[in-house]
Amino acid sequence: MKRAYVEIRRQHARGTWPAQGPDTYVAVQVVPEGVERLKVLNRRVAADRGIEIHHFGEGYSMRQATTRSMLGRAKMEAEAFAAAVNESGHSM
Repeated sequence: MKRAYVEIRRQHARGTWPAQGPDTYVAVQVVPEGVERLKVLNRRVAADRGIEIHHFGEGYSMRQATTRSMLGRAKMEAEAFAAAVNESGHSM
């Protein structure tokens, strides 16, 4: 049995002003039963614990008012994926 958690994390914007990259990303961690979920999304630690991390996209925190934004779409996709995993209990 597995459980999925949607993670919306902030990161330092890449690049220098005014051409900076996205400052927020969306991921889902699929955690096996009996394993504690990660506080820091590190792929190496996740692999050691049997946790899967699925990246759904990134965007700008200032531009997330609608579901049409990059970040809005990533959130919707991640939430749908997590709901499917949580209903079935298996990763997809």
